[in-house]
Amino acid sequence: MDGWVLSTLPRAIAFAAGLVKDREVAEDLVHDCYCRLLAKAGDYDLQQDGTRLLFRSITNACIDRSRKKSTVSLYEADEDGGPGRMRDLTDRRAYEPWQLADHGELQRAISAGLEKLTVVQRAALELKTLGQSLQDIADALDVTPTNAGVLIHRARQALSKHIAEYVEA
Repeated sequence: MDGWVLSTLPRAIAFAAGLVKDREVAEDLVHDCYCRLLAKAGDYDLQQDGTRLLFRSITNACIDRSRKKSTVSLYEADEDGGPGRMRDLTDRRAYEPWQLADHGELQRAISAGLEKLTVVQRAALELKTLGQSLQDIADALDVTPTNAGVLIHRARQALSKHIAEYVEA
């Protein structure tokens, strides 16, 4: 059991942190999900189905949290409590100042576009970016694989429209 938890923990926290703005909240949600799954370890084959069940549990916990609190995002929170922002992982020494300005504008546009998506669309898009299959996404979101594909497609379309002016043709 410990091996399964250790192998899934980094991805689980990253996924939850992508859906909520606060890493500590994400860690708490993931901890609660692990506790619920491990409490029923006798009912499930965690080695085979555990990852799918875990991501579904995390998704549901994040959706439940978003219903209680109106903002759920793929971003980290500002220290001053302001709106969330995308985590910047770029090496600033690798770009010219004008490139950084363009990158910053695009990053803010993507951030704003993702904020406009529904929680389920953001979750589907986040799972897809983590490399999950449509079947895994469907299982996590409790929808059909076709619906999971539609959620991803619509999320990409909405995001594409929102950032169109920042992307060259």
